[in-house]
Amino acid sequence: MSESDRQGGEPEPEPERTSTGEYVLGGLGGLLVLLLLGFLIYQAAVVRDTGPELSVTVTGVETAGNGWSVHYRIANTGGQTAVQVQVTGVLSRDGTEVEESSATVDYVPPGSRRSGALLFSEDPGSGDLQVRPSGYSLP
Repeated sequence: MSESDRQGGEPEPEPERTSTGEYVLGGLGGLLVLLLLGFLIYQAAVVRDTGPELSVTVTGVETAGNGWSVHYRIANTGGQTAVQVQVTGVLSRDGTEVEESSATVDYVPPGSRRSGALLFSEDPGSGDLQVRPSGYSLP
């Protein structure tokens, strides 16, 4: 007779065993935590050390009122945010600058794109148009 039977109490229940499913879920949870830590370490060590890397692509030209609208998309493939990004478009013919237009994009975070337009009074299709980022600030 056990001690609990002698005292008139109920026998102690057996502890529940851990199932295979619980081990599998625990292992998946641990793996997920390790992957997340690895990603965060990578982001902190590699990606954030680079500055903004800005590029501008012209996406279209159309007439707008008494002039032309040159639509562009600016992308930041770097690791830092750029603020007050200046986009400049220069229209030239035969090596002579005909017109210049600029715009400011407030905020371009890492891995993102923003769109805008530059306005010209001369037809951008009648010459050489160069659109590029010309300056930015760091927050």
